[in-house]
Amino acid sequence: MNNQNPIVWIFTFEYEGVIKVGGLGEVPANQVKSLSNKFNFTIFMPSNGQIDNLKKKWLYDKLSIKCTGEINPSKLGLKDNNVKNYEIGFYQFYSDHGKIILISGENDFSKKYLGDPSPYNPETFKGKVALYSFGINCYISHLFSDKSAILPDLVHLHDYHVVIPFISMKQVLFKNNIHIPSLITIHLLTWPRYELSFLRACGIDDTQITLRLPSGLKSMKIREIFDLCTGDDKIQVPLLEKVGATICDMVITVSESYLNSDIIPYLGNDLIKFKANFVWNGCDWVYDDIYSDVIDKMGEEIKNVLDLDSDVIISRDDLKKYLLTYKLGHLSSPPVINSTKIINHIKELAQGDVISNDRSVKPFKTSGPLAIATGRISPQKGIDIILEGIPRITQEVPDAKFLLLLLPTEYSLEQITNYFSYIRDYKKNLRIIFGKAFELFYLSHLSADIYCAISRWEPFGITALEAMAAKIPLIATKVGGLQETMIDIRENPEKGTGLLIEKENVDDFSNGVISLFKLAKLDNQINQSSQIRSKLMQEIPDPKIRDLNQKYINYYEKIRENCYNRVEKYFRWKEVSKKLERLYNQIINLYNQK
Repeated sequence: MNNQNPIVWIFTFEYEGVIKVGGLGEVPANQVKSLSNKFNFTIFMPSNGQIDNLKKKWLYDKLSIKCTGEINPSKLGLKDNNVKNYEIGFYQFYSDHGKIILISGENDFSKKYLGDPSPYNPETFKGKVALYSFGINCYISHLFSDKSAILPDLVHLHDYHVVIPFISMKQVLFKNNIHIPSLITIHLLTWPRYELSFLRACGIDDTQITLRLPSGLKSMKIREIFDLCTGDDKIQVPLLEKVGATICDMVITVSESYLNSDIIPYLGNDLIKFKANFVWNGCDWVYDDIYSDVIDKMGEEIKNVLDLDSDVIISRDDLKKYLLTYKLGHLSSPPVINSTKIINHIKELAQGDVISNDRSVKPFKTSGPLAIATGRISPQKGIDIILEGIPRITQEVPDAKFLLLLLPTEYSLEQITNYFSYIRDYKKNLRIIFGKAFELFYLSHLSADIYCAISRWEPFGITALEAMAAKIPLIATKVGGLQETMIDIRENPEKGTGLLIEKENVDDFSNGVISLFKLAKLDNQINQSSQIRSKLMQEIPDPKIRDLNQKYINYYEKIRENCYNRVEKYFRWKEVSKKLERLYNQIINLYNQK
């Protein structure tokens, strides 16, 4: 091992600062940032069409590594039928916290896949995995030909997308009689299965690789690993996630609940239990900083739109009114969507009443109690539960507003179509922004009264942390990491951060939203007569919350402060990354053979 900080390679498909689709992209970037003084990081990822953007941002070198060959697209399940030549280049960028190597297509065929700006586009994903795999094989082989090159002390994989490229790397290592410790983070099980023939088409041959089993280190061929992972069920192709967990020296996920409920049972039980652990995700949002950011960028316009005095301090109610009645309809550019297919689908559905053909959104005519949700469009996220709750909620709170900032994927076209029926039916209460609307993100969090995290399953839920960091009380489901990040006010009134409800329960969700909206309104009417407050209190459907409001003055405001304090104490990236540092060192010290 070198005398300097240990070298860690990161394999991932997304990385904040390069390209980010969902929560996954934030994790490696923030872990690297938090631990860059302890480890020397190099991130490997497909270019995803980002090379020109990064050239404007960081210094870079194009590495002199020749990587060419032939590939049969039909064996990958791609539409290109004839054997193709691939050409791959390596662009090394120097970021503030480590090197980032983008694996890039250098001819038209390779660019089509590696350069697709949608990391998980189903039409190009398999080609991207295959070419990433060939690229990693070329890179590691080049290091062995360059006697002065330094190998990593550890490789950290993020999700199944990079498992096949890592197998390719391990085969080169085995040929050179080297084992490098490895760790895989499973952020979310997605149950991918790939036939052995697909791995062969990605360049995986019969070279053995070394893996860590309960009995110790063992060398196996890929067919033997497949057999090990299928067990007695020889008909079923093994999960690629299970293969990844099996071949790595440690498997981790993002919460203890998800580790025990899903990762260990579905990815091998005793095969991985001895080497399984968890590391929480984090959030570094600082409330005062995001407020200042919004005021610096929009403060003058807010005062003009709302006709406020120049010396007035802009309140949360002011921000909400500006957001709902003006800013929604006055974005400087349409929300960012990297898929033409998605953009065209939304244009076909838009009728101009709420969302126009150019994807602009009409603002509300009035402000009101605001609930927000953010994230990918996926059945996992339970957006349909929110939409199904709107009829009941708006009966009790007619001026309620729901703002959903959603990231569509090519897999979500049917859901987008379904959402439009609610957009048309609830014009006074619902707006959905499809794509990344950077101007709205902080603003909506500062304005919201409730954040909805209604997932059917949720390994962790970074968006819930972001909401708490913005002092938004949560309604969240009792699944996965959400049970660890937040505290139900009914169970712990002193430290509670919101309400935990059963998943897929529209009644629980509706009652929770109504209760928190009414609770917030009671805080705003603290100076009203006891008769008015008593009437409003009786409108809270949850009796435990009614009792809490009688016990605590300004209880809604207390929940808001509890949210921020919990993030500050337990979930800053520097804090949660301390455990990852321990695990890194633990795995490296298992071998310590370099």
